Amino acid sequence: MASAKMPPRQQMINMMYLVLTAMLAMNVSKEVLDAFAVLNRDLERSEQATAQRSLVEYAVLSDDAERIPGKYGPVNAKARRIKAEADSLVRDIHRLKADLMAEADGLELHQVRADDGTGRDTLRQLLALEAKDDRDVLTRRMVGGEPAAPHTRPLGAHDLKVRIARFRDTLKHLVGEAAPELQVSLDQLFDLADRRDASGTLNNWESINFYDVPLAAGVATLTKLQADIRHAEHDVLRWLHRSVSAGDHSFSRLTTAVIPQSDLVMLGDSFRADVFLAAYDPQNSPVVTLGSGTPIPVGADGKAKLRLSADVVGERQVQGTITVQGPDGPTLQSYTATYQVMAPLLVASPTKMNVLYRGVDNPIDLSVPGIPADRVSASITSGRITRAGQGWVASGMTASTVEVHATVSRPDGTTRRVGPVRFRVKDLPPPTAYIAGLDPSDTKAARSKLSASQGVVAKPIGAEFDDPWKVQRFQLSIVRKGGPPVFQEATGNAFTPEMLEVLDALRPGDQVFVDGIRARLSSGQGHVRDLAPIAVKVLP
Repeated sequence: MASAKMPPRQQMINMMYLVLTAMLAMNVSKEVLDAFAVLNRDLERSEQATAQRSLVEYAVLSDDAERIPGKYGPVNAKARRIKAEADSLVRDIHRLKADLMAEADGLELHQVRADDGTGRDTLRQLLALEAKDDRDVLTRRMVGGEPAAPHTRPLGAHDLKVRIARFRDTLKHLVGEAAPELQVSLDQLFDLADRRDASGTLNNWESINFYDVPLAAGVATLTKLQADIRHAEHDVLRWLHRSVSAGDHSFSRLTTAVIPQSDLVMLGDSFRADVFLAAYDPQNSPVVTLGSGTPIPVGADGKAKLRLSADVVGERQVQGTITVQGPDGPTLQSYTATYQVMAPLLVASPTKMNVLYRGVDNPIDLSVPGIPADRVSASITSGRITRAGQGWVASGMTASTVEVHATVSRPDGTTRRVGPVRFRVKDLPPPTAYIAGLDPSDTKAARSKLSASQGVVAKPIGAEFDDPWKVQRFQLSIVRKGGPPVFQEATGNAFTPEMLEVLDALRPGDQVFVDGIRARLSSGQGHVRDLAPIAVKVLP
């Protein structure tokens, strides 16, 4: 949809659906039906992933409505309506698919439905269906004997069309005229108008999708409708949530704020803070004083810059006043702030990010203020930390959090342990997959470039660490123009001889998909990561 760019995998799934639907008119071989079954599985995963993202958005919006009901309450009410209608549609389509599959294979309903262990109802894999090429069950249940006048029974194609149109119109009504692009996207996503089939005959939506169509294709169409419903639900929900301005505030009274640059002040340093009116008016600068009346200069931004020396260890307190001209004359507000002055403590921070990463060397700046670097040693609770030049390097961590301590050697020969400082430990983000210099953002490629490629490589892009990655496995899919699709798998990063033969036979218009890409750091550390797929169309 226009409001949110679909991820590459979803674009690939939609493209394969269109290709397979077009091939259906020419070829109903077992390979084509199996391809619909594979596509159906990917569509189910897409629908479930989008539903999970929406659940997070619903939870955040509900929390906002609890905190600020006057602002987010109306939008939250709209969101609950969207969720109820989307859940009802998806649930009924799910039940319809189960009924169709059970009837076609002569099974009981419980034989095609199961619980995945998390309470979610799942269906038997379409690949396992014996009657994938059956046309009678789908035609009778969804359309009836007359394609020009589909029956109107519940959960038939016509009933489904009416409910989807009602859901689309509800979403358009909820976003209103403030989102014209989103309205156009909803019309395009749920286009239920009559159109011409492969023979050029004008047919209704019901017949085109479900009359005299193999069961595998019909079930995949129903699953795509579920995925489209979830995508529309998520996009409209996100738009509604973000349409509520978070920056509009009104103030009914004056208040003061003291914002220190640091809550901790080292002995010998100075306390620094911004003291200002929260309801500051650039045309009405305040007068700020310290203690019994010592003025503090106020800048053009309305903030007074306070500087106090920190020469005594312990808690200190600052008091003063802020005066501003009001409608009825000067208004005086008092302020109070406290801060701590303490002796030197350990300072340690990773120079790459605020976390440490498994499988790589993590540079760390570690120091104890006031103590020479040659009198400071370091230790870590998981892995190892060693000195490297002017800094330190941490590596080999296995725990989810670690603590770094420093040991200070005093001139008299005694030592003092300082710290700890805690860090989170995470895996590196996955790298980007490439074939022949093409990455997941590419959509087209020359045939010569693809046929010359020898395999898949994984490289970190824009990452903080450049450690090498090794591709462990991947899948190659070719959707041929006018021919059956090809699906092959490989272990390692190199194309198999069979893959090279297929790539060498590519023709303009063919679709090349590389997915299921899994990679791991060459060091063997860290987890195996799933990489984004690559989908390109072959150029001449």
